[in-house]
Amino acid sequence: MSNYEIISKEPISNAEVFEAIEKRAQDEEVELTYREEKTLEYIKKFNPMSVEDFNSKVEAIEALEIPRLGSEQIIRIVELNPKTGTELRAIVSHSGVILVDENVTRVLEVL
Repeated sequence: MSNYEIISKEPISNAEVFEAIEKRAQDEEVELTYREEKTLEYIKKFNPMSVEDFNSKVEAIEALEIPRLGSEQIIRIVELNPKTGTELRAIVSHSGVILVDENVTRVLEVL
């Protein structure tokens, strides 16, 4: 087992993780670990969004200035791309955020 040091904790998108691992994979001197390979497989299968698309959606939702909706919830919302208000509410409910119908509609319009 490797010893990893946590440098910082901040939420990042699957698109950013994919980009970082792909860059690492292109380095001929580095062999990807088992976890990195599995992460690439997962992201290719379930989250094929580019970093630019992801960032534009995140910025659009942040511009809505919805109370108590933090960056972690916004990232999760964009990655999971809910289609209905029920799905959107389920994504944010675990963090104690309750969205009113108006905000649900606004977020779904962005997505």
